[in-house]
Amino acid sequence: MTEQSYGESLKFFSDWQKDPAKRTGINVQHTLTRGDYPTVSIEIAPIRASGSSPDWKSKITVQLTRGELTAFCCVLFGLRSKAEGSYHGDSKNKSFAVYNNGKAGVAIILSERGNQLQNFINDDDRMELAVFAVRQLSNAWKVTPSDSIALLRQSAWMDRNLS
Repeated sequence: MTEQSYGESLKFFSDWQKDPAKRTGINVQHTLTRGDYPTVSIEIAPIRASGSSPDWKSKITVQLTRGELTAFCCVLFGLRSKAEGSYHGDSKNKSFAVYNNGKAGVAIILSERGNQLQNFINDDDRMELAVFAVRQLSNAWKVTPSDSIALLRQSAWMDRNLS
C-alpha cells in the first residue's frame, strides 16, 4: 500500500432511511491516485440505528480512476444516466455505481465481496457534490471549473451526436 495524500472532504447522511441498507453516511474526499492524478475517494458506512453516527469501521471505500472521475461528474451534472466501475482495491473485489435519479438526486452504491452499501443524495446536495467533484476534475485537467463543465457538456453532446 502506498502512502496516500488526503485533501478536502464532503459528508452527507441518509439517517432518515428506513431500510438499513440505505441508512448510511457518505464521505467523498479529494485524493491522489498512485500516479499522483487528482481524483476522489468515496466511502460509505452503515448507520446502525436512526440518530446514530455512521460505523466508519465498517465502511467500503473506492477510489475513482481517471475515466471514472469524468463519468462520475457527468452523472452528477445530469449529463449521463449512470457510471460504473469494478475491480477496485488491492484484492480487485470492490465496485461502484452512481445513478442519475432526475429531480430525486443520485444514488451511489459501493460493493465489496458481495456486501453492498448505498447512499441517496437529494437534488440540492447533488449540486454541492457536483461542484466538489468537478473542482478535483479541474485540478486533474489543469483547467478552470467552468472549463471542465463546458468540456463535460461537449463530451455529452459528442456521445449523443457522433457515430
